[in-house]
Amino acid sequence: MQADIHLIPFLPSLHLISERTVVVIDILRATSVIVRALSQGAIEIIPVATVEEAFRMMKEFPQDTTLLGGERGSRKIEGFALGNSPGEYEAVRVKGKRLILTTTNGTKAFHSVSCGREVMAGSFFNIGAIARRCLDLAQDLLIYPSGDEGRFSLEDTVCGGMLIDRILNKEKGPVTLTDASQSALILYQRFKENLVEAFRLSTHGRDLIERGFEGDLAYCAQVDITNIVPTFQDGVIRIH
Repeated sequence: MQADIHLIPFLPSLHLISERTVVVIDILRATSVIVRALSQGAIEIIPVATVEEAFRMMKEFPQDTTLLGGERGSRKIEGFALGNSPGEYEAVRVKGKRLILTTTNGTKAFHSVSCGREVMAGSFFNIGAIARRCLDLAQDLLIYPSGDEGRFSLEDTVCGGMLIDRILNKEKGPVTLTDASQSALILYQRFKENLVEAFRLSTHGRDLIERGFEGDLAYCAQVDITNIVPTFQDGVIRIH
């Protein structure tokens, strides 16, 4: 198995990802929201790139079982039921509901890697389950951090490093690391005792603190609180 990670979220070649398992990571906060919502009973999540697309798609589904969620500038979008804080996505609000989600970085990332052999949503919440699924599939792996508006993301890369660490500790066969995945592993080892420190040092983490979402940093740093594996297929994310 080869484990690679895109440190910068540029569009990968279709040939590269078509033969790989892909794990999309957007810790602050899209994939944390996705994992949280599905673990709380949401039936599916449809990630879309734009606010306009979200409103348009909303008209295609029953209004009483469909919710709009997401952010622009880290804040809830006018007319949406939910923002982009994972704590909002509790069972009383999302159980049995379909979610149409649009965020600045994360929801676009799924469409960038849609031709992967299996495309999963990863976060600290479900990192152990994602590692086990990657090992079961036994395919070359591409970790795809959504980044920060096209830039490197410290918190996403640290999560990718944790995933690599989990795989290395459990895989009995050889695992080949690229220079990028070696770098992610080193970053994870630096911050593994205090994930929130990495969040606070990151550009996006500092932005969230300034905008009043400091509580989301500690919330998103929770590790292995669910065993679900959300999979993106045909434009929809559901539990594997």
